[in-house]
Amino acid sequence: MKKQNTKVRTIDKYERYSEIGEMYSSKWRKVDLLIPSNFRMLCAILGVKMEDVLRDYMWMVSYAVSDGGTEKQRKAAKKFFLACQFGQPAYPEKDINAMFKELKAVRTTYNTTENMDWDDKELFWKNNHMYIEYWFKRWFEKNSRQGDISVLENY
Repeated sequence: MKKQNTKVRTIDKYERYSEIGEMYSSKWRKVDLLIPSNFRMLCAILGVKMEDVLRDYMWMVSYAVSDGGTEKQRKAAKKFFLACQFGQPAYPEKDINAMFKELKAVRTTYNTTENMDWDDKELFWKNNHMYIEYWFKRWFEKNSRQGDISVLENY
């Protein structure tokens, strides 16, 4: 009787999470805005590009990993966002604060990956990408929204 060669093939069922899905990733967007004259003049006087102000605010308020902001700056961005009542009344301030805390936790976890070996980092990123999809869907569907999550493509 012949001995059968048995090959063991490992299958990574989480392979699709090695890269974040395009729907959940950062995107370049062309935005056409009416820039108030006072803001333009202030930026000109201070030598600051208005694009830099807007970009930095977006990265800080989202607790994005790649921003260079300080914790004080991120808190101020969050405070401004809440003071303007963005997202309310669809979500109460308590829920929006919870969203910010969760985004901060993701950022904090990312900051611990510096000394990980390659395999652990790969596992971390897959887990992170899975969590980002879960996080969005959970909050999106929390208030029994009627729309589909594909609405994210419009933002």
